[in-house]
Amino acid sequence: MTTREDLHTLIDCLPEGKWAEVNRMLLECLEEEGDAVAYDPLEAPEVEPTPAEIADFEEYYAELREGRVKSIPHAEVVKYLKELP
Repeated sequence: MTTREDLHTLIDCLPEGKWAEVNRMLLECLEEEGDAVAYDPLEAPEVEPTPAEIADFEEYYAELREGRVKSIPHAEVVKYLKELP
C-alpha cells in the first residue's frame, strides 16, 4: 500500500504545469468514491493580506536577512503542530 510519504514524494516530483491537472483528477476520484473534499483549493478565492499582516511579514524577513532570527525547518513546524491539543 502506498504511504503518505510516497504520495508526497510523487507530488514533489510533479512538474509545476501538472499540479492543476493532477489535483482535478484526484478530486474526481474522491467524488467517485463519495469522499469528495469540501472544496478545490485551486479554485478558492485569493485572500488579500491586511496591512498589519504585510508589516509583520516585512519585519520578520528583515530580521531573517539580518540574522536576528532563524528559519524553522518544515519538519519542525509539522512536529510542533502535531503536538498541539
